[in-house]
Amino acid sequence: MTDDSTNGRLSRRRFVAGLSTAGAAAFLAGCSDDSGGSSGDGSSGDGSGSTTTTAGTTTPMNADITLSGWAANNEESALVTDLVSEFESNHEGIGVDYNPIQSKYKQKLKTQLGAGNAPDAFYVDSSYFPSFASANVLLSMEPLAESEDYDTDDFFDPLLDAFRFDGTLYGVPKDFSTLGLFHNTAMFEEASVDPPTTWSQFEDALSALKDNVSNESFKAPMIEYANGRSWWAFLYQNGGQVLSEDGSEAVFADDPGVEALEFLTGLKEDGLLAVPSDLGSGWHGAAIANQEVATAILGPWGLPFLEGYEDNPDINGQIDVAHLPKPSDGEKATIAYTVSYSASANTDSPAATRELIRSLTSDEGMARWAKKGLALSARKSHADLDYYDEHPRRKTLLEAGDWSQPFSFGPKSESIVNRVRPQLEAAMLGEKSPSDALSTAQQKINDEVL
Repeated sequence: MTDDSTNGRLSRRRFVAGLSTAGAAAFLAGCSDDSGGSSGDGSSGDGSGSTTTTAGTTTPMNADITLSGWAANNEESALVTDLVSEFESNHEGIGVDYNPIQSKYKQKLKTQLGAGNAPDAFYVDSSYFPSFASANVLLSMEPLAESEDYDTDDFFDPLLDAFRFDGTLYGVPKDFSTLGLFHNTAMFEEASVDPPTTWSQFEDALSALKDNVSNESFKAPMIEYANGRSWWAFLYQNGGQVLSEDGSEAVFADDPGVEALEFLTGLKEDGLLAVPSDLGSGWHGAAIANQEVATAILGPWGLPFLEGYEDNPDINGQIDVAHLPKPSDGEKATIAYTVSYSASANTDSPAATRELIRSLTSDEGMARWAKKGLALSARKSHADLDYYDEHPRRKTLLEAGDWSQPFSFGPKSESIVNRVRPQLEAAMLGEKSPSDALSTAQQKINDEVL
């Protein structure tokens, strides 16, 4: 074990130095302690005049603040621009410069944070949130959470908890995605199977699909990435954890983790599951859209692809979404990929920045976001929106927020994931047994990371 505990704080020097080794699986960040008046009293750091917000806090009248995030697509950027414009109209004296980062978001934001000149507000992915929080670069959101007219109870608990560190809230969920079982209803009908709710039913359904689907394009009942993305969800369903409760050691090579991986590798060995290289499809969405497979474990990002798939316009109406099957004696679980609106600890205008985040994550602001279908609303009450009643596949994925597990494993999440994935792939490709693969990954993490 290294000297650094999972909950350890990072120095600015170590934080910035870590940029050179950062990988695509997670983001690392850090900078100085709060010097922007973020003690939680709502005071501004610029000494300007003030105006009272709906929450009763004091916001600078002449605050100019910046908002950044990654530019996922033109539609997202346009929506954020509209929301910011409406915020400015309703908050005289507060100007917001929305400036999305077009590429290399992680590296650029980390450099800005390390130099103390980061945007006031920005996106933070849950996978790298702990490394930001442990480096003292984020502004506390507790004053916002504690204000009387801001209902944090409406957020899915796992999503809100993903942005707490040492008991303090440092971000408010912007949106999220979960994994669900996408399935071709025509193929399921041909094989006389229903969406499975247990692992054993899942295996039986895949076997029936293999034996009965007659579509000429059909190649395999299910597609899974070679690095076994579904294993993380199956681990939690089977009662396992990635890390011990105190975060001091990896524990995923215990029986629940091995059994979950044995379930996946067994499906592949029996010809019930194919990896993309077996099919020639680059990803799950293309495989199910082209009817090469009957099932795929996907998130809401797969729906716009299906809805606009020009090569087979009819396929969208044939694909439904169900919750992931679980062990018969296991727990509901899926993986959540979530992002927060967070703020720099060095902001000169903490109250104005929190007020912007309040607006963007308000009932109305998040409903506007949800109705674009870009990701899922983080608010539980939005399951009752007409939009989700009209889009039941998205509603199914939204409901899973209640039992979701954010894809985040402490300040060293990236290093953990980067040691697990190659071993999962070795098991999926038959190069190692599930037990050996997970034991190897666990030992590497405990010896080299934690």
